[in-house]
Amino acid sequence: MKKLSGLVVIMIAFSAFSQTSSLAVNTYYRDFSLKPIVMSSKPFMPKVVLKNIATIPGNNDTDSKSKFMSRVKKHFCDQYLFEVHDEAVHLYFSPIINFQLGQNWLNNEGSTLYQNTRGIYVKGTLLKNFSFSTAFVENQARFSDYENHFISNHGEFYPNASTEQQNGVIPGGGRTKPFKDGGYDYGYAIGSFLYQPIKNLEIRAGNAPAFVGSGYRSLILSDNSYQAPNIDIKYTFLKKWSYGARKARGFNLIRKTAFSTVEGYYQPKAYSRHYLNYQVNQNIIVGLSENSIWAMGDTLSKPPNGLYYAPVPFLGLTQSTNHTIYGFDASEVAGKKTRFYQQFVLSGLGISQMGFQLGVRFYDVLPNSLLQIEYNKVGGELYAADAPNMSYTHYNLPLAHPKGQGFNELVIRANVSVNRIYGESKTVCYWLKNYNERDLLPMDNEGNKIEDRIIHQQFELGYRINPKINFCFFGRTILRISDNDPTQILLHIGLTTNLFNSYNDY
Repeated sequence: MKKLSGLVVIMIAFSAFSQTSSLAVNTYYRDFSLKPIVMSSKPFMPKVVLKNIATIPGNNDTDSKSKFMSRVKKHFCDQYLFEVHDEAVHLYFSPIINFQLGQNWLNNEGSTLYQNTRGIYVKGTLLKNFSFSTAFVENQARFSDYENHFISNHGEFYPNASTEQQNGVIPGGGRTKPFKDGGYDYGYAIGSFLYQPIKNLEIRAGNAPAFVGSGYRSLILSDNSYQAPNIDIKYTFLKKWSYGARKARGFNLIRKTAFSTVEGYYQPKAYSRHYLNYQVNQNIIVGLSENSIWAMGDTLSKPPNGLYYAPVPFLGLTQSTNHTIYGFDASEVAGKKTRFYQQFVLSGLGISQMGFQLGVRFYDVLPNSLLQIEYNKVGGELYAADAPNMSYTHYNLPLAHPKGQGFNELVIRANVSVNRIYGESKTVCYWLKNYNERDLLPMDNEGNKIEDRIIHQQFELGYRINPKINFCFFGRTILRISDNDPTQILLHIGLTTNLFNSYNDY
């Protein structure tokens, strides 16, 4: 195993919901939460005044009907669909939907692309120091050719089967089953709670993903992978310092060959994260962290080494099989509208075991707009362990960047909104050299080294019906150009509550 005896990395991203448990981690919410602090007094959501039809003169029946319609409109366009408020209890309920149809414009004979998502999102606060959130989601979908390739290439392994790798895994969505002609069926449940027994102590637990950093990507920990049982404890001291420990249970999607249940269990592993953050002043935050994968053998009953449970960094260095990522994370606010950010990560002292991120966010160049420019460079041996089943992954997906390792990437994002009408552009460019897309799989990870240039250009125009739950009607165009694969132009139209990220710009 590649070892390192020094430390370098991390800061946990500040959230606009720091005192409330929330699963809404879509990029839309993160963009708002990362506005410079001096702008935080502005409304979090765009303020749109709807005409109160109850003020229209009329008889009592008409007035009553108008008031009812006004209330319905308010819940549909400005609030959660159902809300319950009492002195010590506040509950919020919202449906989750994603109904969309699409087509590859360059392949008129191809199958229609679609997404059919139904679910429910619930969150609430109890008393003054406890909050929770949960979501249940069911999906059926048919994706484009390049997405199908990625999904099937990260499928689960059946070591003794005639077809060793089966089904597929969707970023943020988990394992799939076949559905009709070329489709996927998958579902998931997410939940978390936040308990703050004293002012300086936060305890979070559940299986919700986390995102570290201020960028569109994270080279440390992102929501690209699948949900994992976890607990995260953070303590703030001396006003500007905070120290935390996160423990999680991960899986390699390798089915056990001997089992008595309907399906064999997956191969487990453990994840630990220790982080120290320092807020230099109101505008500058820096952090260091250690992120380790720990072995758990090949059974569900075998725990990791006892040192795993200690909330102390560097104990993983005593385990020769551990794979550890160190790094540095920082964010600086300049003026009232600009945020710079950086990450640096490494698992060893070789250049191929390092990676870095440089980025900047410009807010309100135009009213209610964002321009983000980000560059990521990741070495070809950063996340891969000597033992493939100990690589920096969960559910066969990278824990950090969706592309894995061994690439250069440029991301340019721009969006603007006028009241509830919005437009977005996203350009992602990859430069790949000696890239192996199977590098981080827990077995059968040998593959051809390729060179490629990929351009992923996406435009979206829509109407945000309800900003609070990001309920949108949209049209989207994706142009994907690759030196090795056929060009694709994908057209989509849909209606969605965009609470979670599911990345397809790999």
